[in-house]
Amino acid sequence: TAGCPDSLIKELHHFRILGEEQYNRYQRYGAEECVLQMGGVLCPTPGCGAGLLPEPEVRKIVCEPSNGLGCGFVFCRECKEEYHDGECSTLLSSQEAVGYMIDEHAAMQARWEEASRETIKKTTKPCPSCHVPVEKNGGCMHMKCPQAQCRFEWCWNCGLEWNRTCMGDHWFD
Repeated sequence: TAGCPDSLIKELHHFRILGEEQYNRYQRYGAEECVLQMGGVLCPTPGCGAGLLPEPEVRKIVCEPSNGLGCGFVFCRECKEEYHDGECSTLLSSQEAVGYMIDEHAAMQARWEEASRETIKKTTKPCPSCHVPVEKNGGCMHMKCPQAQCRFEWCWNCGLEWNRTCMGDHWFD
């Protein structure tokens, strides 16, 4: 829910509008969250991530291959490293190590979105009248808001309503 009345989507298949790839990611993350909330663990092997539900006191976890899932990796529940006897001796404490796997696709998407925001910031200005972002992709400084209900004509350089001074001083600046 987004904090709006009746905003909770109860029919999960409405998420199909996200497209096949996003819908599959939604389902995978939902399943992973369910496993974690049930006290389970996810296999830390890159490309596996199988959800496992071992008994709470079991520290030696085997990612059993069955039904096309599981890779056979045997790992420590605490530090997610290859199974070992005794204390965990990773560089990170077990608290820091739990649950932090980098999703390369998500990281690339975040970099792409940040680059897009920077490009939008450099190539758009808000319409002085209605504040909708307007892109300048060439041509003169005479801008016309694309919003049908606005259509305000303004100068890209000074942000004022288009006038004779703009036309004479910086039409092509």
